Amino acid sequence: MDELVRGLISNNYLITPPAYFLLSEHYNKDFALPELIKFAKARGTFVIDQITAEEFLKSKGIISQPNHLEKFLFVEKSEKAEGITEEAEQRALETSGTVGAVETATEIVEESVEESSKTSTISEETEVVEKAQVLEEIGEEESLEIPEGVPPEVEEPIEAPQEEIIENFESESSEEENGEDGEVERKIIFEEYGVPIVAEEEEIPEEKKTYSVYADFKVTPKEGFEFIAKSIESKYNIKFDVRNVKVTPPKARSSTTKEGEIIVKVYENYFKSRLKKMRKILRENPEVSGVIDIGKLSYINPEGDITIIGLVNSKRETRNGYMFEVEDNSGIMKVFIGRDREDYKKAFEIMPDSVVAFRGRYSKRGIFFADRIYLPDVPLYKKEKPPLEEKVYAALISDIHVGSDKFCEKAFMKFIEWLNGHVNSKAEEEIVSRIKYLIIAGDVVDGIGIYPGQYNELSIPDIFDQYEALANLLSNVPDHITMFIGPGNHDAARMALPQPEFYRDYAKPLYELKNAVIISNPAVIDLHGREFLIVHGRGIEDVVSYVPNMSHHQPVKPMVELLKLRHVAPTFGGKVPIAPDSEDLLVIESVPDLVQMGHVHVLDYQIYRGVFLINSGTWQAQTEFQKMVNIVPTPAKVPIIDVETAKLRMIVDFTKWCDV
Repeated sequence: MDELVRGLISNNYLITPPAYFLLSEHYNKDFALPELIKFAKARGTFVIDQITAEEFLKSKGIISQPNHLEKFLFVEKSEKAEGITEEAEQRALETSGTVGAVETATEIVEESVEESSKTSTISEETEVVEKAQVLEEIGEEESLEIPEGVPPEVEEPIEAPQEEIIENFESESSEEENGEDGEVERKIIFEEYGVPIVAEEEEIPEEKKTYSVYADFKVTPKEGFEFIAKSIESKYNIKFDVRNVKVTPPKARSSTTKEGEIIVKVYENYFKSRLKKMRKILRENPEVSGVIDIGKLSYINPEGDITIIGLVNSKRETRNGYMFEVEDNSGIMKVFIGRDREDYKKAFEIMPDSVVAFRGRYSKRGIFFADRIYLPDVPLYKKEKPPLEEKVYAALISDIHVGSDKFCEKAFMKFIEWLNGHVNSKAEEEIVSRIKYLIIAGDVVDGIGIYPGQYNELSIPDIFDQYEALANLLSNVPDHITMFIGPGNHDAARMALPQPEFYRDYAKPLYELKNAVIISNPAVIDLHGREFLIVHGRGIEDVVSYVPNMSHHQPVKPMVELLKLRHVAPTFGGKVPIAPDSEDLLVIESVPDLVQMGHVHVLDYQIYRGVFLINSGTWQAQTEFQKMVNIVPTPAKVPIIDVETAKLRMIVDFTKWCDV
């Protein structure tokens, strides 16, 4: 089944064959499926017929004028010639009902047309001749039945069919409306079995939206306000983006290879990639030495302390300690660490599928007894980076959730005004004047169908309009501020991590913002030599599930655990879906200066080994779902980061305008 047909059927739409032939050659080149569905939805139809298809292509500028089955109609430009033709035919019929009269009518028609318009097209002349031929056929049939002596006035057998033909054409062309450039547009509908007829144009009133997409919201920079950031050169580089990594899927071994075998092979390559990257990170630690492959332990039989590095398949707590199953490319080993060991508490931080190093002794019973545990972690000390010539700041936000009835729209508008210099103090004036970047870490809209009953909590129930509303708001951000915008789990993007970007068909208005840079989730941005790791933060959910004493109320603690494991979502098969890529792109390969996450709607921050971690809160008040799980959000608070130090400069509070 064709992709266009399959896509329409999956969305409960039908398409007729004529419409398919019109649309198929332009599909995925000039338009996308969501655009066609939105067009049909606005017209209240679930059947894409030829008329709908032509009007859609015209709205996209692909065709200039719909020509609904022109061959069944007269060309508009020949209307004057038609009038003359009908008059000439009537004159001929009044004269005589014989074939000779018909010939006379044909001569009169041709002469009249030639005199009336020298610009007549070939199609116009053909139509006139065809009508004359129709009369000629009728005339010949009836002339055989007229007895001699009958006066020429008796024309009933000829007049009735002729009037019927003329009336049919008149009824077809009577319903006309002037279109563009004086042309005539005609509405075609289809009877049963697809027979085309001309019908009265039925105007479908455009459905009036009961909600706003903020098209009227306009903010201009405050007159006389000095934006120092305008004179500061923009220095940023997207150091890592998922879209820039070419992933090669495994090839099928034969034509009979099952799809499941390919998927298993993909995930096998995925975890091999993770193990390889993590081994490199762990071996940068000088304490991790004497590393031996697990498969070699049984025949080397080493004496003394050795180190193994592996992927943790499972862990379970026993009466005397923790038992792990650890795997590398060469084999699988059981690892035990007792309660009396110094690093026993680190066992609580190890999540399933994370990669760690164990140091200890190998027993002939096939068990590795560990004394030490080494997490990938970050170094204790960081190298200082040179200072910047001028102070420059970045505002970090996430989880805007435009479209939710809990969206703090007034507070967000105040924030946009604030960025335009409408401040309340000298301290704020100094900050705003130097803001050069705005980073948005996902969930920019509330989405559609994310959780049961969400539709009842939406103020904008259309995903297209949600992105249009967001773009209208962000279009008021001053031009000198570069915006970095990434997706989250509520956005129109791939749900599984990593998320390459927003689907362009849905989030097109964001891509059209002139000062916006669309990034993936995760992404690493280099701002003036400082690395900012931007992640939406779904991995926090798995940490809360597997590590004791973790909660959504203090999201920065789970963020620290993810940084220690050097992975944004280490557990496979948990709450976070992982895409079947043959390379693990979620490993934190280089130590960032700052880590920004969102997702849990709580503003929180901490410094860990020189790395500043911050959860940037939300712009959505508490929802019914959050009440059920006891999540208390901290909406409308904006952390401002000093790019030079990659640390917090101040928090601007817009909570008093969040009155939902």
